[in-house]
Amino acid sequence: MVPPDVAPVADRAAMGFTHINAFVEGAVRTFEQMCKVSTERDGELKVRRGMFDTYDLVGLIGLSGSVRGAVMLSMPILTGKRLVSKFLGETIRETGPELMDAYGELLNIIAGAASAELAKMESGSVQISLPAVFIGKDLKTSGQSNRPWIVIPMRMEGWGKYNIEISREGV
Repeated sequence: MVPPDVAPVADRAAMGFTHINAFVEGAVRTFEQMCKVSTERDGELKVRRGMFDTYDLVGLIGLSGSVRGAVMLSMPILTGKRLVSKFLGETIRETGPELMDAYGELLNIIAGAASAELAKMESGSVQISLPAVFIGKDLKTSGQSNRPWIVIPMRMEGWGKYNIEISREGV
């Protein structure tokens, strides 16, 4: 599923590649180390504004401190089940609390790695909120019009696509 309202990034400097790369590198390392799957970029950065569609498994985590905003990790439910099954070392068949808890923990690990890197760059601390996880078909997300989401399309070798999406205050 590729949401129709995604436009190419016009001003990539607004977010800053160092901020974006901290989350991309955190996801790549986490998925390789914890889930034994290779992951890579799958296209150009894009920007979303207003209401937009997401994949059917979404994790959202807030950032505060020297970097304020939010990070969203979204993927198809089947991709999420594969990822979480590898992470837990057991097959996840249901779309219930076990899937949601483990998915949230993966997002927490990614955000923790990225926030440690960002804290070094920003000369301050970055705090992360507890992750919120949502599952459902036809999920819609809406952001404030003055805070667009930067979308980094990714894919896991043999497992499918996913997005890392970042919205930062002051963008």
